[in-house]
Amino acid sequence: MKILNSYGWNDFHAENARASEQQGLSIGRVTSIKGFKYYLITESGELETELSGRLLYGTPSEDLPKVGDWVLYMEYPGMGYIFSILPRKNQLCRKAAGVKFEKQVLAANVDYAFIVQGLDTDFNIMRLERYIVQIISCGIIPIVLLNKSDLVADANEFITEVNRLKRDCAIYCCSTYSGHGIDELMNRVMEKSKTYILIGSS
Repeated sequence: MKILNSYGWNDFHAENARASEQQGLSIGRVTSIKGFKYYLITESGELETELSGRLLYGTPSEDLPKVGDWVLYMEYPGMGYIFSILPRKNQLCRKAAGVKFEKQVLAANVDYAFIVQGLDTDFNIMRLERYIVQIISCGIIPIVLLNKSDLVADANEFITEVNRLKRDCAIYCCSTYSGHGIDELMNRVMEKSKTYILIGSS
């Protein structure tokens, strides 16, 4: 499971896999979805797959595979078919547009969410708080990234403003233009075998 371990396979998923009836099925993780094609990372590398008929026609939209899901599949020459989804540790979701009650699952099995806001006209403390609350409610650890620190004289003023929200999350300032703070972010935050997502507009 060396390759899968590097993509986040852990004891939680292994226990759920043991509890499932595999019957010769293999394990993969969904890395991208393009139309009806689901691309998995497997122990043999990337594989293009489709949903089995049972999943395609008998499963609610929110329970279909999403990016980050661990699935059981069967491989055929040049193609695979997904037969089931392992239980999710968590899921990032939102209300589906135009639908009163239906939720839209955006990603699954996420460890950390980078909530990015620029220290320019994009900065909005109320929007930032909404993101933080949403992420925490989904069982994901939020990390606030204040980008474009090169555009302000004192980024600490923004850090203080975020701290006033009294939300339990780490805050980092950086600039993708100058490179400021990027090394600290990579060394202190990024961990192997963890799954990260980006949320924001900068």
